[in-house]
Order: sequence, then structure tokens, then C-alpha cells
Amino acid sequence: DTTISASEQEAVEEEQQLDSQEAETEQEQPEEPVQAGPLIDLLGTKLQSLEIEGQNGILHEHYTNEALDGKRVIGLYFSADWCGPCRQFTPELVSFYEKMNKRRGKKDQFQIVWVSRCRDQNSHFQYFSHMPWLALPIEEATGARGQHLSDKYKVKGIPTLVLVDDLGQTITTDARNKIPQDRAGIGFPWRSPLAQLYSTLFPRSLRMVVKLQIDNVRTKMVNKLKGLVG
Repeated sequence: DTTISASEQEAVEEEQQLDSQEAETEQEQPEEPVQAGPLIDLLGTKLQSLEIEGQNGILHEHYTNEALDGKRVIGLYFSADWCGPCRQFTPELVSFYEKMNKRRGKKDQFQIVWVSRCRDQNSHFQYFSHMPWLALPIEEATGARGQHLSDKYKVKGIPTLVLVDDLGQTITTDARNKIPQDRAGIGFPWRSPLAQLYSTLFPRSLRMVVKLQIDNVRTKMVNKLKGLVG
């Protein structure tokens, strides 16, 4: 007959308990939703917000499509704590952001995603504590995605505020200079008259179809040119 000591029995029971706890943890973790669309391509699958409670900050993660659902205008805010003009502009942008989201008939349709240019995590989170909007995770903002966004919108200096619509189409790359000229936001988001008409007349679903067709044509042309050059 096989016998085991009391200590061996305890070890077996402890291992079984740990396995049971791990299984429960795995069951508790919800599966991440499958996300797709132009804003996912642009910003990735997760964004963050920072909730301040007393002297402590609580970092929250949000799925991008859920966080930006219903937003008609998304600002991409390139700035950093070490930049003097950024520190001056941020409080002005906070005031403008809150004002635009209180407008009658357009409540909470404007969101901002901060693309951090801070040099370390401590600086990033200290600066983030002054912002009521969302941010790219710092590793994304300071990594390849942040660089891609900077290149895409030709960011030459900070602060820079780019506005895009709910399909990721560029509205303006110069919102940083437009806000001081239009503090009341009368012309916000400063679309061209043709773009304003297009956005008003055509629903999002139709604009999405048109965008996908244009993107497909562009991709085919780029691939064809690469083939000719290669």
C-alpha cells in the first residue's frame, strides 16, 4: 500500500486549493470584446482615464469603442509637462472642453485623447491629474503608436491639438490656435463648409462605407506603385 505523510498530504491539498483559486480567477475575468473600426486602427483597443480621490489617483482602463461611442469630435492632444506653452494651454483647453460638452443639443459629444510626450511615468501621471479626458497608455503614447500619430498629423511642436470625426477623418490639425480665436466655440469644430454639409446630410453608416471604399482604392494604388518601383 502507498502511504503519504501528513506534510505531503498538506502540500497536495494546498496545491489543489491554488489550482481551484486560479480556475476561479480565470472564470471571473471577462473576455475582451473584439473591436474593429477606424478609431481602433488609429488609437488601439484601450484608453485610460485618471480619477482623483483626495491625494490619490485611480487609473481606469476603457475599451476604445465604448469610450468613444456617441462622440462626434475627438481631439488628439499632443503635450507634455516639461513644455511651458503646454502648461499654459491645458487649463484653457479644459475650460473649452467642458464648455463644448455642455452645449444644448450637443452635450457630451466631444472627447479628447491625450498623446503624452512626458519623459517618465511620474511626470505623465502628475500631468494627467489635471486633465478630465482620456489618454493613450503611456507605453503606447511614447512608443510606435505615438510616433505614428505624430508623423500622420505632421506634428512639428507641442502643444498640438488635432480634431478628427467619429470615423477618424481629419477635421483640423490647428485646433490649438483656433481655440484662442474662438473661445466661445461658435465655429467649433471648424469644419470646412463642404465637410460640414457632407457630415450633416449623410449618416455615419454611409460615410463609413465611402471611407472603406476610398481606403481600399488608396491601398491598391500604393501596392501597385510599390510593385512598379520594386
